[in-house]
Amino acid sequence: MNHRILHVNLACCLILLGWATTLHANSQDKLQFSGFARVVMGYLDDENAEYVGYDNSLSFDQQSLLGLQADYTFNETLSVTGQLVGHTGAQRSSGLEWLYLTYKPSNALQIKMGKQRIPFFNYSDSLDVGFAYPWLTLPQQFYDTAFFSTFEGVLANYEFTANDWIINYEGYWGRYDDKFYLSSGEIDAQVSGLFGVNANVGYKDWTFRASYNQGNTDIELAEVTQLSGLLRSIGFTDSADWLNPSGRIQFYQLSANYENLNYFVRSEIAKMVGETGIVPDIDSFYISAGYNFYPYTVYISYSKRDISYDHLDNEIPFGVSTELDFLASAYNSVLASFPDDNTNGTKIGIRWDWQPNVALKGEMTLVKAGDSISNDFALKDLGNFDGSAILYQLGLEWVF
Repeated sequence: MNHRILHVNLACCLILLGWATTLHANSQDKLQFSGFARVVMGYLDDENAEYVGYDNSLSFDQQSLLGLQADYTFNETLSVTGQLVGHTGAQRSSGLEWLYLTYKPSNALQIKMGKQRIPFFNYSDSLDVGFAYPWLTLPQQFYDTAFFSTFEGVLANYEFTANDWIINYEGYWGRYDDKFYLSSGEIDAQVSGLFGVNANVGYKDWTFRASYNQGNTDIELAEVTQLSGLLRSIGFTDSADWLNPSGRIQFYQLSANYENLNYFVRSEIAKMVGETGIVPDIDSFYISAGYNFYPYTVYISYSKRDISYDHLDNEIPFGVSTELDFLASAYNSVLASFPDDNTNGTKIGIRWDWQPNVALKGEMTLVKAGDSISNDFALKDLGNFDGSAILYQLGLEWVF
């Protein structure tokens, strides 16, 4: 499977490169190239845990990446964008990240069709472009909430101004058919009927945003699906329904930000609601404050995530037969693998804009966990972890 994915990614790179080279030869003034890169070194001070892939050793291969983008303008209303991103970390797949056509019939309205980012958050479009935000890493407990970041479909954006107000409306519809990555491994998923709307309002130094998103998910968890089918066949339908990994997911987001030349305060809050038992409800937020004294920025940030499952009591009786005892034990084992989970992270950091397109960053994150850790998200218990660790990171951000 990995070799097949590598071949597909390589083919995408060659196609985009050939397309770009041909266009460059024919119409140099209409083709624009750009790119971004980051090199991130990290070290976790606890040998009993992993956090966002880092452990008790120096590592450069978790969040470093390289992105290349080509934009070709046909005329004033039509353009095409392609973007390739190569990730060093195992929890993100490399390859074609964007490929969409933009139609702009007026200055206020634009429509994008193709593969693009899902606008869940403030920084959805710039997840991989670390130069675009002050932190070395986005607040993990918040930005780890959405399991997938791209979709294939259509997105419309309309923006207008009224005195000191800037108002932007956005809506999208499409589908997702790919893998998403948890600490425990990769999972095949399809999301149909994926749609969302959001509104951004800017007034002087303030910006506010609200969004709603939903989709019907079909997640492939072979062992859980088999157990669910067996329970349904012998009449334990409530337990079977709880184990069904497919269903509707809803996602809500609100944010408020203030920024002037010297200070900034940024915050977002989100809630994800899963329709089925093993898809959790997730509440998350962050708040961050910083001070700019060019070419430096210092900041502090706090983020928190609470993951909760609507655990269903075991309806399978013990003591009736050996087969039912085995089935009840298997069901309890599955329930135990989906514990409620809450973590928070407090980070302090500094950014130095060394050049107009190059920034150096240093960051220290104190992560704390509750009594149980699911091992499915950013934090992983390797055994005897006391629930607290510090991640030290240095990074270089470059746009070109």
